[in-house]
Amino acid sequence: MSRIRQFAGQTLTYGVGHILSRILFYLLITVYLTYRIKDQYQYGVYTDIYAYVTVLIVLFSMRLDTAFFRFGNKSEQRNAAFGSAWVPMIISAIVIVIIGHTLDDFFAALLLYPDSPYYVRWFSIILAFDILSLLPFARLRLENKAKLFVLAKVFNVLFTIGLVLFFLEIVPRSSIQDLEWLPRYAFDIDYVFLSNLIASVAVFLLVLFFAKPGGIVFNSALMKKMLYYAFPLIIVGVCGSFNQFFAVPLQKYFLGKDVVENIAQGGVYGASQKIASIFLLFTTAFNYAAEPFFFNNSNEEDRTELYGKICRMFVLIGGILILTIYLGIDLFQFLVDGSLRDAIHVVPILLLAYLFLGIYYNVAIWYKLADKTIYGALVSFIGVVITFSISIVFLPKYGYIASAWAALITFGVMVVIVYILGKKHFPIPYPVTKILNSILILITVIIISFLTDRFLPKAYYYITNLLLFLGYLYYCYSAELVEWKAIIGNKSKGGP
Repeated sequence: MSRIRQFAGQTLTYGVGHILSRILFYLLITVYLTYRIKDQYQYGVYTDIYAYVTVLIVLFSMRLDTAFFRFGNKSEQRNAAFGSAWVPMIISAIVIVIIGHTLDDFFAALLLYPDSPYYVRWFSIILAFDILSLLPFARLRLENKAKLFVLAKVFNVLFTIGLVLFFLEIVPRSSIQDLEWLPRYAFDIDYVFLSNLIASVAVFLLVLFFAKPGGIVFNSALMKKMLYYAFPLIIVGVCGSFNQFFAVPLQKYFLGKDVVENIAQGGVYGASQKIASIFLLFTTAFNYAAEPFFFNNSNEEDRTELYGKICRMFVLIGGILILTIYLGIDLFQFLVDGSLRDAIHVVPILLLAYLFLGIYYNVAIWYKLADKTIYGALVSFIGVVITFSISIVFLPKYGYIASAWAALITFGVMVVIVYILGKKHFPIPYPVTKILNSILILITVIIISFLTDRFLPKAYYYITNLLLFLGYLYYCYSAELVEWKAIIGNKSKGGP
């Protein structure tokens, strides 16, 4: 079987499961909540708090799940690698719960939610169990148990959705005496957080059962090696989460208005960001499959050529998804309530930013394979400096659109820097000219569609969009005909 096809199959498997679970969750949070609550402030609170969660989960997990891929890719060392990472992660989870319950008032005031210290307590528990779930999930991925991985992910979403619907739809309408003991909160969004807490505990127990980490061996020397390997990746992960998800917290502090209005504006931006994040689902599914695939094929003679081909195919397929969302934005905008559509113009900027993020995931693999993770930390830190600088300078002047441009510029610069460093330390023959041509064609299509929308009647706009989309599909198919045949299993080109 073509290894390009093998990778495509793994991406599809992880992608279907990941995207299916995310779509279910997406329909609840993005569609259901925005239409039900119709409150920009509450949606801003939701977006703001989960931005902090993405950073903290990386910090307190110490990226030992990634180190597990590096040191547990050989079956004979897997139990030792699992146990050696498991112990510090348990300690970390305990520490974060203690901090959350002893300093809840302090952190609630620091985050500008002084009346809601229970947020800090709740999310310390959520973080603890989400961190403890990372290693069992990583084991399922490394052992190619995609079906169990998908099952656990889908269960997480369905269980969370069930809880949210129970709290927001059933309890308020119920007159059953037995439900009187349930807590009552001022904001509907609080019940979403509470549902997340309960689901995090349940999913941890489920994925631990699926992973069956029996015969765990703790090796202090191996733990030190894993921590040393992962330490730069903590910086990479924290900086990466900051660059990707911290737009709304930055808006809360730097938009220049009062805090409540800033959070409300963050909710508007966050809603459009959710529309663009449909493409991010594909990027994440790609990365879920890519990381273990790259490590498992790291000793193959043609590995560098393979990595280049995968990057090229990612750009082509990513372009199709981007155009699907952008050219169909008149339909996709209905995923959020009308009160949260004011930032819809940032969607194409964010889509291109997420494309560069996906390219970065591919190009940056060299520093993990070469054990030079310090370079990943350096590039990610540069990204934070760019994001922070653009936000401070331009958010007060231009509003939340500055956050979208900050994302695009940051990820674009990071790709260039990591590629230049990779050429020196771990050369990979990426088809740079082909990739750049594809990006330029994609941007040209977006610009033509934008101009058509501004200067021509809607009928011509829709016809033009259809022709542009079909033209891009033909370009993608003809540009890599041999690889497409390999992926679909054409026997004359090496398929099974």
